Amino acid sequence: MNATSLQIDSAREGEVLTVSVTGRIDGMTASDFEKEIRELFVEDDDGVIVDLSGVTYLSSAGLRSMLLIAKTLNKMQSKFALCAVPNTILEIIKIAGFDRIIDVVPSHADALAKFGN
Repeated sequence: MNATSLQIDSAREGEVLTVSVTGRIDGMTASDFEKEIRELFVEDDDGVIVDLSGVTYLSSAGLRSMLLIAKTLNKMQSKFALCAVPNTILEIIKIAGFDRIIDVVPSHADALAKFGN
């Protein structure tokens, strides 16, 4: 994996899509991140959990992608949560005020519980 690469893995638990991200979400990869989640999401899904434990960098472009995904899911009455966020990434999310817009929880289990699963 080079400095600009992003790896996205997905799994389903019932009607919840979990996306695990590894690498950098920046100007070079944010559109791929957003596109991948949009392609994986099924209209009947209850929501999307994004596990950021493997993310090493998050830029404003990455924040924008997350916001757009959250807004799209909200319009579809689906939930969106971030989990296992590294402290350095969490600090960026909090400084931007996104923790007031997007659910950020400590673990995948917490996200599932928040979704009622």
